[in-house]
Amino acid sequence: MSAARSASCLMTALALTVLTGCDSTQQEAARARLKSLRVLASAAPTVVRHRNPDVRVAGVTLLRGRGGTAIAVHLRSNATHPLNDLPISVGIVARGGRHVRLNAAANVFYFETHLASIAARGSVTWVFTTARELPAAATPFAVVGARASVPPTSVHTLPRIEVAATGSARTTASTSRLGVKVTNVSAVPQYQLQVYAIGLRRGRDVAAGRATISHLGTGSSETLELTLLGDRPATSVKLEALPTMFQ
Repeated sequence: MSAARSASCLMTALALTVLTGCDSTQQEAARARLKSLRVLASAAPTVVRHRNPDVRVAGVTLLRGRGGTAIAVHLRSNATHPLNDLPISVGIVARGGRHVRLNAAANVFYFETHLASIAARGSVTWVFTTARELPAAATPFAVVGARASVPPTSVHTLPRIEVAATGSARTTASTSRLGVKVTNVSAVPQYQLQVYAIGLRRGRDVAAGRATISHLGTGSSETLELTLLGDRPATSVKLEALPTMFQ
C-alpha cells in the first residue's frame, strides 16, 4: 500500500472515530442492557406499595369511549434531577373502598406499568388505556412508586422529542382519531418511545390516548395516528412524548 493511500485510510478512520464517538459501542451496550432490564421487569407483577415523595399525582381522570377506557394521570415532580422508569399502579376504587388495580398483572407491556421519564421539577400526563369498559361513576386512582425499576439516569436534561398534531381530530361516536408527527431532535435514539394525547374542553380532560414508536433514530420523524377515548369532543389537545433512552 502506498504512503498516500495509507495516509488516506488513516484520515478516514480518524474521521469515522470522530463521527461515531469512542464510546458509541458502550452506549449501544448500555441501551441494550436497559431494554433487557425492562423486559425482565415486565415479566413480574407491578404493584406500588410505597409512594414516591418527589412525584405528586395532581389529578386522575377516567374517560370512557367506544371500545375501551382511558385513564389520564397528571404528574408533577419536585426532584431537582430527571427521574425515569418509575412504577405506577392505576385502577378504580370499588365498593367498600377496595382498590382494584388494572395494570398489576405479570407480562403487561412495560410502559403500561411505568412512567418512562419526567424532567426535573417538570410535569407530564401519563395515559393508560384498556379495552375494559369501566363504570362511568367509578373513581380512578394512581400511585407512583418510590424506586425506579431499572438504574436511574444520571443526565441533567432529558433528550428533546418534539410532537405536533398534523391536523384536527376526526370524531365519530365517542372516539376521535388524531394524526401526530413525532421528531427526535436529540442525539439519543429512542426505543419504545411513548406518545400520549389528552383532549381538553374548557380546561378539563375529555379524551385521551396513547401510542408506542418502536424506534425513532436521531433526527428522524414518524407520523402516526392515535385513538382518543372519551365521552365528549375536545376543543384542544395536549401532546406528550416521553423519552425512554437518555444517553
